[in-house]
Amino acid sequence: MSLFSIESVVPALAWALLNFVWQGLIVGAAAALLLKLLHGASPRWRYAACALALFLCLCIPLIQLVCSFDQAGAALTQAQALELPAWRRHLLARMPALVLAWISGVGLMSLRLSLGLVWVSRLRRHAVFAPAIWQDRLDALALRMGLRRQVALKLHSALSSPVTVGFWRPMVLLPAALLTGMPVDLLEALLAHELAHVRRWDYLANLLQSLVEALLFFHPVVWWLSTRMRHEREQVADELAAQALRDPRRLALALQALSSQPPSPRQPGLILSARGGPLLKRIERLIAPAPETASGKLALPALLVACASMLIQTHGPSSKSPAHPMEQAASGARPAADISSASPLQLPVSARHMLVLDDLDGKVLMAKDADAVVPIASLTKLMTAMVVLDAKLDPNEKLRIVRADSPAQNRSPLADGAQVPRAVALQLALMSSENRAAAALARTYPGGEGAFALALRAKILSLGLTRTTIIDPTGRSPANTSTATEVAKIVAAAARYPDIARITSHQQASVAVDGRRHEFHNTNPLVGGKGWDIRLSKTGNSAQAGSCLSMRMRSGDRDVTVVLLDADGAQRRSLDAGKIRDSLAASSMRIR
Repeated sequence: MSLFSIESVVPALAWALLNFVWQGLIVGAAAALLLKLLHGASPRWRYAACALALFLCLCIPLIQLVCSFDQAGAALTQAQALELPAWRRHLLARMPALVLAWISGVGLMSLRLSLGLVWVSRLRRHAVFAPAIWQDRLDALALRMGLRRQVALKLHSALSSPVTVGFWRPMVLLPAALLTGMPVDLLEALLAHELAHVRRWDYLANLLQSLVEALLFFHPVVWWLSTRMRHEREQVADELAAQALRDPRRLALALQALSSQPPSPRQPGLILSARGGPLLKRIERLIAPAPETASGKLALPALLVACASMLIQTHGPSSKSPAHPMEQAASGARPAADISSASPLQLPVSARHMLVLDDLDGKVLMAKDADAVVPIASLTKLMTAMVVLDAKLDPNEKLRIVRADSPAQNRSPLADGAQVPRAVALQLALMSSENRAAAALARTYPGGEGAFALALRAKILSLGLTRTTIIDPTGRSPANTSTATEVAKIVAAAARYPDIARITSHQQASVAVDGRRHEFHNTNPLVGGKGWDIRLSKTGNSAQAGSCLSMRMRSGDRDVTVVLLDADGAQRRSLDAGKIRDSLAASSMRIR
């Protein structure tokens, strides 16, 4: 019998596939552990770890297949077959069907991959060349990034994000709408990101990765590793682009602007899009990069040792039970559910996240999913105000409103060219949540917006906010996120600023803008209302954040901080606050 006959190949292939089920779990567990160790390292280390683990997933069944031919090649006699356990005879009888099912799956995955390649080919063919000035910009960026290959730039109307296709003749495809709808400096930042993919031959790596997915389509660890690898690839490209631009914030703003574009129909995984990976996490990393730890220098050699061990012991049984590859580290923060169960007051509210603290002793009175990281909208402006006040700037200095200070709000008194004193801008930003005022405060900060971003980051660190991310002074960006627990810390810090407490606890005010008086009201309708004694207040509202409220108030015989995030509209938010006030008052009566 030939060594490579059907009778020898089918059992060998079947055993290789079956054994890879548990072997792949071990690889996944090892990769998950290494990625945890590499959490604070550069994304290049994590990308390398995922790539090596995926390569190991491919090598293990191949090596076992080759090494199993001798054993599989010797046909069992009828007597030997009868001596086998019943389950093994049952399994051997179904091995041809198992191999046939695998071949069918590989065929379908290969068809999917082929259709993706056809789609990419049509995309390239129907794209039109970009204006020469933009091709020149791309060429200049490529030289700055050390890229010697020619990269073509074309436009396509069916895309919503820049993408990179091809590896031998790479091409960057740009949505035609972005050419006129995005500032030049931000568009250049996105092009730098795509050139980083070209420089790293990421399209070829992604194609090979897709082939591994097609061959090992049945194993969830392969898909997890592949997805994680794509996420890390985007962060590596961000890192290279930020180095070339010498301005990470510029790329972060470009990604933020890109996130507001309507997504295009689902695209094949073959193309490398600037929208790839978790956008919020990428933006956060660009604005506030975590310091690289030394663990990456030790973890990758450990992965190499693990790879060698797995290859050597492919045939040996494993006594270890694999850990789940997606297992995450336990958070050091106490879960809101635990807080809530320990608190004496229980109250159903429509807000999806809530925290009520006693300001005297910091005791948690009520909580609901208070440690979930969610957008906070205009609650951001409390941080903006603190950073501006910390700088001790001239409150009477006139600030000119410009077009870049975010789109004008309905009935906004701040038109382009309007001039207002800094104190008035602060008042408008806090009381009426005027976005243009907040943007102007950040823009006119000493040293500009870059210096403001650094000061904001320093303020976040000084308050011990480890789960708060703020990249936009107005709160319009959904990337501005925090937890109810940390918003309560922000409120406590803001309460130490008399100007913030005074402005936000007034029901209405009148200000002069370019000689005209304007009346405006507090965005929290509860301020000044009957039965309410509010000492500090700030609201927020957006499609992503829902309706938010943070305030300090007097209820019964105690001062409390109330944080409500993601309520269903301002009316429901106010009803939630009323329930909290009444419940606290009733509790105080029972105690007396």
